[in-house]
Amino acid sequence: MPVDASSLIDFLDALETLKNLPRTGWRMRGIRDCESIADHCHRTTTTAMVLADALVERGVTLDVERVMRIAILHEIAESRVGDMPFPAFAYLPDGAKAEAESSAARDLLAPLGELGDRYYSVWDEFEQRETLESRVVRVADKLEMLVQAWEYERAGATNLDNFWQNVWNVRDFDAFPLAGELMDELRRRLEAMRNATHTPTAGRRS
Repeated sequence: MPVDASSLIDFLDALETLKNLPRTGWRMRGIRDCESIADHCHRTTTTAMVLADALVERGVTLDVERVMRIAILHEIAESRVGDMPFPAFAYLPDGAKAEAESSAARDLLAPLGELGDRYYSVWDEFEQRETLESRVVRVADKLEMLVQAWEYERAGATNLDNFWQNVWNVRDFDAFPLAGELMDELRRRLEAMRNATHTPTAGRRS
């Protein structure tokens, strides 16, 4: 049975929460006016699109539409469970976060019927990390976060080193060479920025 208008409006309304919830990792490091989950999702989707098109341009066989669908849906569960920061994982039972997010995604999508089942399959593909399409979005997700870290540091934020040192943030960057190239370029810009910040200015000559 086709999904009805009321269920569609309810689904869209539920996603409004993503506009209001901040990315808690930034808040924990003192960035008060930080991006929302929706902000992150938008640029992650754009990043995924550009990555997918660039890979196809390089001769990689890839379902670009699937990449876009995964990127659009990958954070919808956070409209129910919020954005759990990485340090919190140490205090949760193994699998608790994944189970909570899976239940949240199912509950959110259930009113959409068969369409919701299809969307859940797309959402779960991101979680399983088994397809190239899902790994492209994984790279886009983390690349967007690290670009944001670089931008916040450029604006004066400190205490962001953990984002660069956390191996979980780059574990999918071996999926295709372009991911490594982008990471190298971003680190080069970060290092150049830090060096410029710490370079002493020459004293004035009298």
